[in-house]
Amino acid sequence: MRGVDRLASRFGIWLWNGRRRLGLYLWSGLLVAGLVGLAVNGVALIAAKLADADIRALATGRDVAVEPDAAPALLHARTLHLLSRDRITEAEVLGVRLVRAGVPELEAGYRLTLGNARLRRAFTLIETARLNEAIPEVALAKVAYRAALAADPGRYDAKVNLDISMRLVRDLPRGDGDETGDPEARPRRVWTDLPGLPRGGP
Repeated sequence: MRGVDRLASRFGIWLWNGRRRLGLYLWSGLLVAGLVGLAVNGVALIAAKLADADIRALATGRDVAVEPDAAPALLHARTLHLLSRDRITEAEVLGVRLVRAGVPELEAGYRLTLGNARLRRAFTLIETARLNEAIPEVALAKVAYRAALAADPGRYDAKVNLDISMRLVRDLPRGDGDETGDPEARPRRVWTDLPGLPRGGP
């Protein structure tokens, strides 16, 4: 019986030690997982703060290089910065990435601002009588406004600007023939009446 008792005692000790080892392994694993989680969260927090700083810089007019895989909010800020400076082609490259991110509010803001940039370019061309170049810009502005409304149907600015762009092409002069004949039959130069585009004296 003593041999059996000794065997049982040894088994009990082994079992107890095994449980202690298992507990140690579990606690060690939890500790490692916690440290990894802290590191990941720390990196994410730092990245978020850097992104916020870049967004603020872009909002104040300072140009900041942005990677194509940056956060959607940062891509949005960069596209708005570029569009405000008529750098439409560069903005559209980042805009593709922004649209793929699937954030409707940011996409709508980008599309609206893109349409505005196209319309501003069209106004500049109209003022220099380059009507054949202005019409495609107006058409692209309409596409952008419709896309903004598709992303955010309640976007009032996009509705108003789409209406303006649709009237603009309809009322543009169509050539030398429009400048003669009955003045009442001539297309009205609506771009001289648009808000934000003052003409004449005070």
